[in-house]
Amino acid sequence: MALHDDGQTGEGTTGADDEIDREALRAEVVASYRARLRSAGSVVLGEEAVAEQLVRQAGLVVDDVLSRCGEIPPEDDTVSLPLSMELGATRAEQGVHPTQSLLAAALMFEAAFPVLARRLAPQEGECGRDRAVTVGLELQRSIMVRLAVGSVPYVNFLLAKLLSAHQDERHRIARDLHDRIAHGMGVALQQLDLYEVYRDDDPERAAGNLAMARQAINEGLQSTRRLSADLWERVGDDSLETALGKYLRVTVPRSTRTTLTASGADAGLPWEVREELYILLREAVRNALLHSGTAEIHVELEGLDGVLRAVVSDRGRGFDVAATRAARSGGGLLSMRERAALLGGTVNLLSTVGEGTTVEVLVPLAEDPAIGPWSAAGRSIAAEEERAGGVDRSG
Repeated sequence: MALHDDGQTGEGTTGADDEIDREALRAEVVASYRARLRSAGSVVLGEEAVAEQLVRQAGLVVDDVLSRCGEIPPEDDTVSLPLSMELGATRAEQGVHPTQSLLAAALMFEAAFPVLARRLAPQEGECGRDRAVTVGLELQRSIMVRLAVGSVPYVNFLLAKLLSAHQDERHRIARDLHDRIAHGMGVALQQLDLYEVYRDDDPERAAGNLAMARQAINEGLQSTRRLSADLWERVGDDSLETALGKYLRVTVPRSTRTTLTASGADAGLPWEVREELYILLREAVRNALLHSGTAEIHVELEGLDGVLRAVVSDRGRGFDVAATRAARSGGGLLSMRERAALLGGTVNLLSTVGEGTTVEVLVPLAEDPAIGPWSAAGRSIAAEEERAGGVDRSG
């Protein structure tokens, strides 16, 4: 049985006619699919490579349904399923959220089913209805198999990001233990040894050595407390604002002025998202304390239009963002970007030498399946800020 453009079936047609009809069918489905994606504002059309993959995927879905309905020879899965893996990997690398894949799958069904049902089930009555049901079920199966296969690279991507974020945290703790606490204890021991040497012959100098040992031990104790706060302080049942307030009180020296403002910050945030976001913002505060030389740090939390905007800013020495990226330094910034990506968000960095640094985190408060984790407003704001210059958006 061969397909014709008028939707009728006939016998004795050639293989060439089958191919022409199949290509016309694929073209019709692809055109409808593109139109629906564009109408829904899907971000997957933003990258030409992804768009081309989607076109190929839609064509293979049509071929799959045709083969399962007995219209063409069976599909070669060695071509179609690897494409699904490739598509999933591409979306993961580009930070396309899984909700966009679900949206694309739903729109593919909406685009393909009317066309395939009209062409494959033109009969009226119960026979036509049964045939349409079969077409719909085969179409759903074909799409869902590809969606499941394509989700594997995204899961692997998330696991790799999670592992990387945790490794960065462990490396940072190890550096603090070695560079700050162990070094401080070493200095204290050295000064105590000198105290023993000069205690009898030069009491004044010995007293100075003892004072320096005491200072080194006190600094090591403060570093230990800060590290302990990093390891144990969590949001728990508190709000994000409360947890950050506690962290600022424990870790920020009294000589540094801090402010914390919040508005609608926790609405729609699951506890695990709050925990990760807390760690991310804590890292931003810590970087400001260690590297900026600032006398003031400001933290802002604002929930607006389905997006949580969290900002940590200082008035410190600032730095050259481009030079830092070129030198591949700033492991803390990489960790923050990866944590934000796990939350479906992003980190924007703005810094000017001599004027300070601002770290902005945008995370979806709740996901709209029609648009995924980013609202159009959030994307436009990000684009406007990038055009302003000096913004690092490599995460």
